[in-house]
Amino acid sequence: MDHQIITGNTRFIGLLGNPVKHSISPIIQNHAFSKLDLPFVYIPLKVQKKDLHSAMHALRAFNFAGANVTIPYKSDVIHYCDSISELSKLTGTVNTLYFENELLIGTTTDATGFFKALESGGHDVNNGAVVILGNGGAARTLGFAIAKEKKIKSLTITGRNKSRIENLSSEISGKTGVTVASALFGSKECKKHLKECTLLINCTSVGLSPDSDKSPLPQDAFHKGMFVFDTIYNPAETQLLKYAEKTGCQTQNGLRMLLYQGLASFKYWTGVEAGETLFDIEELQSLI
Repeated sequence: MDHQIITGNTRFIGLLGNPVKHSISPIIQNHAFSKLDLPFVYIPLKVQKKDLHSAMHALRAFNFAGANVTIPYKSDVIHYCDSISELSKLTGTVNTLYFENELLIGTTTDATGFFKALESGGHDVNNGAVVILGNGGAARTLGFAIAKEKKIKSLTITGRNKSRIENLSSEISGKTGVTVASALFGSKECKKHLKECTLLINCTSVGLSPDSDKSPLPQDAFHKGMFVFDTIYNPAETQLLKYAEKTGCQTQNGLRMLLYQGLASFKYWTGVEAGETLFDIEELQSLI
């Protein structure tokens, strides 16, 4: 991966979150800046909760071009934005900040990254029976985006906390007009929805390195008609994906989603389209 030279004209873009040391977003973005000879540099910014207010004001004070936002601040940063996109209004999450006429704008490119990643894997969300595992920020964003943008047969939110999955499914239903079911892991309802599922999306952190031997679902939850997408990219093959592959499912990890959402953010900051041909996906996976 190439690296660019920092000069007096270089503008900064940050990755706000905690933790951030595991992220390969700096490698992706700085490689693209270098290849396209653009005067930007992308830096990880580990921010404690008590310092978020100062960090958000520092983006303006130090003339940042923008930032990505990751766990746990995707909702918190909304209060500092002058405006947010329609999708972010729906999801209540922001993963991309950029300045326009000195105004701080918030949006989310996670859905764009997800849909492009699925497309690259040869799967179409439309007319599918979708089951999302989890009720956090990623589940919110993808749940809202799928309900809003795609014509699906069904959408189910599953998890371990009954009130949280019910609240999320109810909120998505209320804001999009699409009926969304909820089901607790291991329940009869969950098993029923999994049997009918054509697209399973893991938005939990179960299976994330170093706990790569764990899966949110047992092996008997899968069937050959499923396409299984894990938003985790470290490790490249989680236990969930191993179970799915053994059952004959098509699978995909979250690396392409990370790449595509990052390239969508890149355009907001620079106004330039960065093509995926700038990257070798196997080389990116080897860097994790």
